[in-house]
Amino acid sequence: MRQIYAVFTGLSLSFFPSVILAGSESRSLEPSVDLQIVTFWTIFGLASLGIIISLGYLYRRERDLDWDFQKPDVSHDNDH
Repeated sequence: MRQIYAVFTGLSLSFFPSVILAGSESRSLEPSVDLQIVTFWTIFGLASLGIIISLGYLYRRERDLDWDFQKPDVSHDNDH
């Protein structure tokens, strides 16, 4: 959930300068002709990357490929 929040925060902050400059009198930020194509491939690439990472995580979890150093430390407070 934190990764999704971080992605949306990053996307919103990346559009912030263009929103500020769009209100100015100069038209220095005109959208390019292929803006829709670039947007589509960017979203497609991010979604594909998310699917590949999810499949890798599920494969690792189902095969029990966790090492001992990845597990949480044992609490030593119970010995007393």
